[in-house]
Amino acid sequence: MTERLTVDAVLTDGTHILLIERAKDPYKGCLAFPGGRVDPGEDLFTAAVRELDEEVGLVLDKALLLPLTVLDIPGRDPRPGHVAAHVFWAHVDRTVIESARAASDAKSVHITRLNEIDPAVMAFDHYLAIKALRERLDA
Repeated sequence: MTERLTVDAVLTDGTHILLIERAKDPYKGCLAFPGGRVDPGEDLFTAAVRELDEEVGLVLDKALLLPLTVLDIPGRDPRPGHVAAHVFWAHVDRTVIESARAASDAKSVHITRLNEIDPAVMAFDHYLAIKALRERLDA
């Protein structure tokens, strides 16, 4: 079985969260976090920073990223193999979130209130990361 390592980046101002609309399958048209595969020889934090730049044009210092959760339930990604996603989060100013622009695999950018996200529109199992973020912010 092929194993793939991916990263996702969750940016929030504490009230709103940055999501992208996926431009490609799987889950084309669904909302997700900016993220993707970890390149060979790349550490997880660097991969998350790169994916933010590639998908939404944001250059973030990797020191701002904090581990949030790991999404690794077999079958969470419909593509072949086992995909484990390391999800990072950063609390940023709203102006940072608002400066995001869709690029790469992102069809569009969505800034959504954290408490108004419908799990039915989320790609993969990203809603589990939103639940983890809510718990972290409430703590």
